[in-house]
Amino acid sequence: MQKLATVTHLTFTYPDQSTPVLDDVNFTIDPGDFIVIAGNTGSGKTTLLNHLKKELMPKGARTGDVQIAETPVADMPKLVSAQTVGYVAQDPQTQSVMATVIEELAFPLENIGCPSNEIERRITELANFLGLDQNLDRQIHQLSGGQLQLVNLASVLILRPKLILLDEPTSQLDPLTAQHFLTVLGRINQELGITIMLTEHRLSTVAAMANRMILLQDHHLTFDGDPHSGLAKMATDAHLTYFVPSISKLFLDQQIRTSQLPISVADAQSAIRTHHLQFQSVTTGGKVAQLPPAEKPILTVNNISFSFDGQHNVLHHLNLAINPGTWLAIIGKNGSGKSTLLTLICGLMTPQHGKIRFVHQLVWKMAINQRMAKLAFLSQTPRLQFTADTVREELEVQAAELRLPDAKVQVDHMINQFHLNRIEKQNPFDISGGQQQLVGLAIALMATPDLLVLDEPTKGLDPYTKIQVGNLLKQYQQAGMTIVIASHDMEFCAKFADKCTFMFDGHLNTLLATQSFFADNFFFTTPINRIARDQVKDALLPVNLKLANHPERG
Repeated sequence: MQKLATVTHLTFTYPDQSTPVLDDVNFTIDPGDFIVIAGNTGSGKTTLLNHLKKELMPKGARTGDVQIAETPVADMPKLVSAQTVGYVAQDPQTQSVMATVIEELAFPLENIGCPSNEIERRITELANFLGLDQNLDRQIHQLSGGQLQLVNLASVLILRPKLILLDEPTSQLDPLTAQHFLTVLGRINQELGITIMLTEHRLSTVAAMANRMILLQDHHLTFDGDPHSGLAKMATDAHLTYFVPSISKLFLDQQIRTSQLPISVADAQSAIRTHHLQFQSVTTGGKVAQLPPAEKPILTVNNISFSFDGQHNVLHHLNLAINPGTWLAIIGKNGSGKSTLLTLICGLMTPQHGKIRFVHQLVWKMAINQRMAKLAFLSQTPRLQFTADTVREELEVQAAELRLPDAKVQVDHMINQFHLNRIEKQNPFDISGGQQQLVGLAIALMATPDLLVLDEPTKGLDPYTKIQVGNLLKQYQQAGMTIVIASHDMEFCAKFADKCTFMFDGHLNTLLATQSFFADNFFFTTPINRIARDQVKDALLPVNLKLANHPERG
């Protein structure tokens, strides 16, 4: 059988760097494969993916050979490349070029010279297959993140490619939307026979769908095979063990023997039934010491309403009170109003109705320097806040605006704390999304604010880095900092937040203790809670469980 793609002895080094980001990489892709590329941030995953698409091949020193259908990628005509290899980016906002959904779908067909009657037929067929038929006339800017990512996938699929490449396509989607997107991707692979290759940090769903996993470590390909075996290998590495999905980690940590390592909820539930597994609760320490009751909240949101167009409210008479020293996580679907609320809390916009007070001051009436020192905000797109030419200069600009007396010491501290030493001289727009996230966090913490507000703080971070960031933020909280985050990362919230609330249709539900919040949820909860709630209702993470009865251990 002819190989769809072949990568032979690929070594690649970016300009002005001495170490290759890919070193002697070899693998092939068969038609119909579903391949997930795993590895640490900086291991070369995105670089490898980009080598399979002519338009994305990075500039630098390259040796070896990359072929698609026995044609070197660099030699493929543009029209052939467009119709053979599709690409979906991480950020849904960056790919669309037209005003409406139907125009976005027609655009690639017009570029390859399709006649108008065929364009209409292809759009009709594809829109019905993907369930986009009711959204064809909608404006692109009106779509939620999940809807937009589906349109991005559709604009690639409409050219009927043989291979679709995706770079962390669900990193900015809420759990239910991400699951729907991956389900659609599975249908495309299974029903249409289109080959899928994607990078992903969250392996819990894609590893169960994939027939192959490629693992990159220290710029080398160290594993290519069955995902179940790949996860077992990752579990033996001090950093990559954090990438192992929580269900697989539970079975590995408890040394439970099964015919195949469970990855998905369904696999785990089947194993529990088959082997009659019984779990019991483990009480874990490490909780933040309870602060004495606050005399008054550090932040009060009183009856606010907000609309962008003056007609449709994004927030409806919303109320919120947060006590000092709390870590609150706000959960909710894309488009529910979370980002708008956080922007209002920090005084960057003003509601049409209601008041927001930090301690006793209206946030939008605080002097800018005072607000910067007391309230720090990280948007879900950190690069929008960047203005300097290097990472170090970005931090220096923030230190100067805050008028810090020990500016250099604080900049050096943040660079060391977030391990930015290797990239401190690079342009912040040229580094990876995960690295931009770390720079944004460093900027937000520069003033050691009383209130830290973070919009999707784990976006783009690999699982190891995510835990390090969570532990660091916990230290700041234990020192008295109040933290408010909006997040789609259920396990991160379950591990670190003290309180959680759900946002829907511009409203916030009651704030609950984290364990109670997730234990009472059915959809927005953790994989461990899904598989064990019948036995241990409030178990959220692998550390919350231990095996009580299984006679066969590895």
